[in-house]
Amino acid sequence: MKKLITAIILTLATPSVAQSILNTFFPGTSDGVTYHLPDTKINITVEASCVTQTPGEFYSYAERFLHIKNAITEASNRWEIANIECESEGTPCKEKAFTIKLNSNAASNIRLNDKGIISAINTNIPEEPANNKEKKQSSNNSRVDALQYMTEEMLTATSTAKMAELTAKEIYAIRESKLAITRGQAENMPSDGAAISLLLQELDKQERALTEMFIGRTDTIHHTYSYTISPEELRDTTKAVLFRFSHKLGVVDKRNYAGEPIYYNIKDLKTVEHPVVDDTKKKATKPEGISYNIPGRAKIDIYTRTKTFIEKEIAIAQFGITEILSKTLFSKSNAVKVLFDTATGGIISIKRN
Repeated sequence: MKKLITAIILTLATPSVAQSILNTFFPGTSDGVTYHLPDTKINITVEASCVTQTPGEFYSYAERFLHIKNAITEASNRWEIANIECESEGTPCKEKAFTIKLNSNAASNIRLNDKGIISAINTNIPEEPANNKEKKQSSNNSRVDALQYMTEEMLTATSTAKMAELTAKEIYAIRESKLAITRGQAENMPSDGAAISLLLQELDKQERALTEMFIGRTDTIHHTYSYTISPEELRDTTKAVLFRFSHKLGVVDKRNYAGEPIYYNIKDLKTVEHPVVDDTKKKATKPEGISYNIPGRAKIDIYTRTKTFIEKEIAIAQFGITEILSKTLFSKSNAVKVLFDTATGGIISIKRN
C-alpha cells in the first residue's frame, strides 16, 4: 500500500487549493465535515411471471366453426422465474465515521451521498443512469369485453351452438371487411391514410375479442420481489435458502415447503491480505488523511438443483481493509480529484486537479 501511495504522489501535479486538515472522527465533534465509509449489502431482485390460461365460452366449437385445433380447454396458471439480478449497495458503517476539519469555504470540496457516505473530493459525482424497472407488479391484461361486439341476433340465440355459429359468421364478416379495405375495394372507403389505419385497428380489436371466445385467453402478470443479504453475517455461506418457488404458487417464503428452494452461496475470495497488528508496536498516533476501503471480492451463486441464475464476483467492503490517503495530497501545494465507490468505499479514480 505504501508503494501505491508513493506512486500516486509522484504522478500528481501541484495546483493550489484551500488546505484541509483531516482527522479521525470522534463523537461530539462538530467543527468539520463528517463522512462514513460503507458496509456493502447485496440487493437481489427476482422477477417472476404468472401465466394464466382461460378457456373461451365457445371452446368446444373452435374446430367446428373456425377450424382451430389448439383452443384452450382447461383453466390453468403457471409461474416461472423470468430473471434474477443482484447488485451491491452501501450503507453507512457506524464504526467507520470520520471528520474532515476544514478552513473557510473548503467544505464544498467534499461530496457525500444522501446517506452520508463519501463519494468524491474536488470533483462532482457522476449522474447515475435512470432505473426504468418497475418495482411492482404489472400485467398485460387489457381485455376487451366481446359482448359489446355481439349483435342482438347473436345474444338472443336459443342455444350455445347457435350463438357460437353466429359469432363465427361475424368473425368471417370482419375478416372480409379488412380484406376489402386493404385491397381498396370497400364501400365508403376512407380517403385519409390515418383514418384507414384507425379503422383497421378497430376491426382487429373486434376480431380478437370475438375469436377469444373460441380459442380462450392467455394473460401474463409480472411480479418483482426484493431481498437483501448482509455478507458480514454470512461469510462463506453455502446452500443457504433465499426463498422458495412453486410453479403453482409462485415465490413463497423460505419456510414454506410447498416450494422448491432457491439457494445462494457467498464465498470470501480473500483477495485482500489483512495485516497482522502487533499491539506492542502500535504508533501513538495514526497518520492523518482521508480514510477509504480496499474492498475484498466475493463469489456469489444463486441456483436451484437444476439451474444457475447468478454466478459472479462482487466487491465487498467488509472483506477488505481500510487505508488512508495522505493529507499531503490535499495540501496547498497538492490537490487531487478522487471519486469513491459508495457501495464499497473503494477508490474508482484518482487524478490531478
